[in-house]
Amino acid sequence: MSAAPTMLRAGSGIGHSEHISLESDSSETRAKPDLGKTLVSFELRDRARGIATEIAILADHYLACSTRRLRLPEQGHNVDLQFIDPQPVVFRYIAWRWLYAALALSVLTAASILVEVYLRHSLIDRYSLPSSIVLGTATLCSYLMCYYFTTETLFFVSLHGRVPVAGISGGLGTLRHARPCAAEIVKRIKLARRYFKLSKGSHLRDEMREHTRLFGQGALSDKQYAEAKLRILKAHD
Repeated sequence: MSAAPTMLRAGSGIGHSEHISLESDSSETRAKPDLGKTLVSFELRDRARGIATEIAILADHYLACSTRRLRLPEQGHNVDLQFIDPQPVVFRYIAWRWLYAALALSVLTAASILVEVYLRHSLIDRYSLPSSIVLGTATLCSYLMCYYFTTETLFFVSLHGRVPVAGISGGLGTLRHARPCAAEIVKRIKLARRYFKLSKGSHLRDEMREHTRLFGQGALSDKQYAEAKLRILKAHD
C-alpha cells in the first residue's frame, strides 16, 4: 500500500488541499474485486415483498451485495471488507398504527360477538352478525398490514465514515435468518484487517478512496457521501 498522506498541523482547519490529498492519491495498488471469485454466498428471500438479497464473500477480501425486486432491475455493489466496522447494527421498525388499529378492532369484534350472544333482540339479531363479520375482516386485515409494514434490518457501516455499506432488510424473521451471514461477514472483516495492517493515516486515505468508489457505484447518496468524507477528515486531524 502507498505511504500515508501528510498529517494536518495542530490547530489548522480542514482545507481543500487536505481533502484532495486524502481522496485522490493516485498511488493505488489494491486489486479491484473479481466478481467471479466467490468464496461463500448467502441468499435471503422476503416472499411477501418479492425481494431477494444476496451477500457474497469474494476473494481478495471484498464483499458483494445485490438486491432483486419484482419488475425492477437488480441493484448491487461491492465493498472492501477492511473498511467495514465489524459490529453490525440492528434496527426493527414496528408499524404501531396498524397494530393499535388491529387491537382496537379486536375489542370491537369481541364486543359485537358478546352482544349477539347475550342480548337477544330482533333488531340486534339482524345487524350483529354482519357487523361481527365486517369487524372481524377488518381486524384480520389490520394485523396483516401490521405484519407487512413491520421490518427488520441488519446492516454494517464503514469504519470511520459511519455510513451503511452493506445490509439485509425484510420482514419479521429477517434478523434470525441473517445471523449466519452476519457472523461470516464479521469473521471476514477481522481477517481483512489482520491481513492489511494499515497505519491510521494509510487506512483513512484508502477509506476515503473506498467511499468515492462506493459513491460511483450508487451505493451511497450525495448526503451519505458528504457526511462520510467529513467524518474521515475529522478522524485524520
